Amino acid sequence: MSQTAWEAALMAMENDLDAQEQSLRTGNVTEVSEFVPPEGLGPMPAHLKERVDNLVRRTALLATFVQYQLVATDADLRFERREVRHAGAQALYLDRAV
Repeated sequence: MSQTAWEAALMAMENDLDAQEQSLRTGNVTEVSEFVPPEGLGPMPAHLKERVDNLVRRTALLATFVQYQLVATDADLRFERREVRHAGAQALYLDRAV
């Protein structure tokens, strides 16, 4: 029972990651839901270790990508705010000596 439960839990996590990666590719970003493993999984079968390691790597890559996107979005917003603030600014004189 433990092996089947683990495989189902990992499949659910893979499906969630697939959906999140697809939403990032299409720009239809949704809230990332927390993965909650079902109760009573028991010890993980050793042959699933590589699959779990892959899921951990994919999750870390997704988190890193989202973090970089947040930083880029913040920079874009700060730039836009600066542009709006200076949109009506005009030079008072032109220094031709430069």
